[in-house]
Amino acid sequence: MMRIRSVLFVVPLVVAGCAQVGSPDGGGRDEAPPQVVLAEPPFGTTGFEGHSFMLEFDEFVQLKDARRQVLVSPPLPEPPRVMVRGRNVVVDLGAELLPERTYIVQFGDAVSDLRESNVAKGLQYVFSTGAELDSGRVFGRVEDAWTGEALEGARVLLYADSLPRAAIDLALPDSLRPMPDYVGLVQDSGRFEVGFLPMGAFGCVVVDDVNGNYRADRGEPLAWGLAPMTASADSADWQQMWDAPPLRMDAPPVEPTTYTSGVRLDSSGYFRAAIVGLSTLREGPDGLFDAELDVRLEAAGQVQDIGMEGDSIWSSIDLAAFGDTVTLLLTHPSGTDTVKFGSLDPATPPVEVGRRESAVDPGGAFSLRFAPPPLLLDTALCVGTFALDEDTVAADLSLFSLSGERLHVGPFPPGSKVEVTLLPGAISGPGGSQADTLDGRFSVRRDSDFGAIILDVDSTLAEQEGVLWMLLNGSGQPARDQGLDGDFGFERLLPGKYGVVCIADADGNGRWSGADPERGLMPEEVLHRTEGVDVRAGWEVELQITVHPRP
Repeated sequence: MMRIRSVLFVVPLVVAGCAQVGSPDGGGRDEAPPQVVLAEPPFGTTGFEGHSFMLEFDEFVQLKDARRQVLVSPPLPEPPRVMVRGRNVVVDLGAELLPERTYIVQFGDAVSDLRESNVAKGLQYVFSTGAELDSGRVFGRVEDAWTGEALEGARVLLYADSLPRAAIDLALPDSLRPMPDYVGLVQDSGRFEVGFLPMGAFGCVVVDDVNGNYRADRGEPLAWGLAPMTASADSADWQQMWDAPPLRMDAPPVEPTTYTSGVRLDSSGYFRAAIVGLSTLREGPDGLFDAELDVRLEAAGQVQDIGMEGDSIWSSIDLAAFGDTVTLLLTHPSGTDTVKFGSLDPATPPVEVGRRESAVDPGGAFSLRFAPPPLLLDTALCVGTFALDEDTVAADLSLFSLSGERLHVGPFPPGSKVEVTLLPGAISGPGGSQADTLDGRFSVRRDSDFGAIILDVDSTLAEQEGVLWMLLNGSGQPARDQGLDGDFGFERLLPGKYGVVCIADADGNGRWSGADPERGLMPEEVLHRTEGVDVRAGWEVELQITVHPRP
């Protein structure tokens, strides 16, 4: 069904466009959406006095996700009841309607035919409780701030005159945040058009309203306009609205929700715990760095050195500073926990933990993490060999070493295929020696195993302050450990798919910062984005990038 632009010319088009029920000639798949053949009361009714209306279609229809998809503007206190009866859709508005108001019921993707699930996109029903229909319209574009993609189905919330500050204050309860005066939907193109509005100015928020409460909440991407939008009936004004920069949507930072689990302290002073939720806080292009996670461990008034990997943390505590009870303060993003140990676990022999590497870079060493940390390495119980150019050579035992909680083996010549064996007793700690034989195999990459991405960028932009270039991994997330080299490129990349993004790093924190409505901060602008760059071993890919420098 065509989008309603004027009631006087839409109704004839709707009737003229009605298709016959059933498959098209030739027996092919029916790709035509259901068409309205009758509306009761008719589209564009003025002086509307009832509480319900009915739409009859040219074929049997079904409803999907009507509670979320069907919007009434101005919003009602409760969602309308939407029922399907064969070819008819009946909408019970329920609430007492406001006088002298034009109402628009937008169906989103809720209505589709029963046989092929073809969606009646753009379907809306318009009526007025007054003597005439309002004719003002606002237009706009919305895109995901990080990817630039459209967020179809997001809700456009319009507030009369200007945007209330409380509308984007996510710390307030729903009861203190205003309902919008009018609402609309973002189409699959990323554009939105909200029509049949009274003339005047409107503040605008766009939100992926997952919980359907007509408000922005944490975890829901949103965008807002700094200046009010002016509803107009003039097509020249509409073109200016289309030409305005798009609103950039992003999910605000989530509230820290971390908690401790599996807290242990053994008689050697080895402390370990899991802080569930740390991985979640690191996720996404604006995820926190480890240094920003605020994880600290204090013992006897002293801040301890901690190791951290994933959600796991560990440390070594000097138990001599305590009496019968050991009390520790463990700080994590959600707060500080007091942890007391009246009895300690017995110390256990070191065991291998974490993920093994299958390959290491030239000049690097194979590494295994143990817990508790080992104190002694008996190289007489270590065996290593490496194969290079069809020759197999015994590894020098000096290549085996301990550093903190890790065993390092190497370095070996590039191209080596290495096998190492740790016999029982090779690794020892306060709780004894490891009892099992540990075998490991890994390879050492050659320089020719890597590729590179070289950026061909205008020197003005390359040298401009506040512009940050970032490498993206195959999933489109920033590769934080990979920075630009002196030749303005990303070197030593393993074969695979990569991307490059250029952002306006307004806050200078060396990464992309997303929306923070409580501080009034919009997401940083993505100036350029390239994805799907195929990097091969031994190849350099040159990207010619044209970006207009920021003023």
